[in-house]
Amino acid sequence: MQWPIRRIALLMALSALPLSASALTVNISKAVSSSAPVAVPSFGSGPAGQPDIASIVRYDLQHSGYFSVINPALYPDDPHSAAAINVAQWEKTGALAMVVGKVHPTSSGYVVDADAVSLITHKMLAGRRYVSDAEGYHMVGQEVADLLYQQITGEPGPFASHIAYVNQQGSHYDLDVAQSDGWNPHSILRGKIPIISPAWSPRGRQLAYVTYRHRHSVIYIQNLANGQRHQVPDQGTALSAPAFSPNGQYLAFAKVWERGRTELVRENLQTGHEQVLTRSGTVNTSPSWSPGGHHLVFVSNRQGSAQVYQMRTNGSHIQRLSYSGGYNVSPSYAPDGRWIAFVHAYRGVLSLAEMRPDGSGVQVLYDGGNCEHPSFARDGRMIVFATHRGGQKVLGEVAINGKGLHFLSIAGQTNEPAWAPR
Repeated sequence: MQWPIRRIALLMALSALPLSASALTVNISKAVSSSAPVAVPSFGSGPAGQPDIASIVRYDLQHSGYFSVINPALYPDDPHSAAAINVAQWEKTGALAMVVGKVHPTSSGYVVDADAVSLITHKMLAGRRYVSDAEGYHMVGQEVADLLYQQITGEPGPFASHIAYVNQQGSHYDLDVAQSDGWNPHSILRGKIPIISPAWSPRGRQLAYVTYRHRHSVIYIQNLANGQRHQVPDQGTALSAPAFSPNGQYLAFAKVWERGRTELVRENLQTGHEQVLTRSGTVNTSPSWSPGGHHLVFVSNRQGSAQVYQMRTNGSHIQRLSYSGGYNVSPSYAPDGRWIAFVHAYRGVLSLAEMRPDGSGVQVLYDGGNCEHPSFARDGRMIVFATHRGGQKVLGEVAINGKGLHFLSIAGQTNEPAWAPR
């Protein structure tokens, strides 16, 4: 399967508004302690049946946990370029920054110009031109949201990316890939056999996942461009919980031995060599790599209850991280290494929580329903997870500060999300 190709060209900054990428980051960090107020005027219409660019940008920023989008009814006018902004009028809205632009239909698709502007420094922060067909138009909106996000936070935005997840409808299971807000889903695999634990390769070109063959669980690695897949050798034993190393050289997974003993294994994907990492004689599962590839966090019941542990990737220096509560599972390392998300038994609910890599600073992010399978966005600031609402399995997203909680509108019973690394 091939994703729509989008050509992105730099748009020269207007001479009246010199480019300044750092000033706003410094000023906003001093000016606000919560969500930064921003404005997003209209860009014009695009393909029929799709949200317009401004609506996409507003949705992404509002649900990021770091921005509050000012009500468009309060906008003094509707500028479509940095040069057209009446700064004095827009300052009265309370916005610290804004992104403006224009959609230009062409014979083959759309050209979208976007300018990010600081209303604090009165300077243009960045300008971009995006060229897309109708299929890639929604992703352009998310690129524009990323543009303003990065100029304000100093971090690459999480929006113009993909999530993989399992969608069950009746007796059928689909492994789907969609944009980060659930738009434009594509089926990667479909059938009546359950699918669990999708995991992205570091470059986002492959997905590993677990399904069943000959009555036991197996791991496949599938190429997203051509659909070809191969099975990880299992020697007749059950495999589960795959996780690619950050450099793509290794795959860590859980392997069931005799009498239900489950140990973690690291396989070299080039040579096929396997190294058994744990030998506790209990259950060890759910590995997740640290960003540098030097450590693995995982779940073990070696001391009785299921808890989160960490070890070096050669299996040495095992230490327990979670001590709050009697049940802590499904750890996921943030790409920036600052947090570990996990599922935490809290007041009778399997809540979504986070902790520092040393196990300190435990915070509950969502306890409105039993949660499963957290996965970080590429910038480490947002988390996608599965939960239950109104008898349905749904996907939710929330920022690491606990703000911006929202649930994706996807038909079916959705579970097992994994956020793509790029």
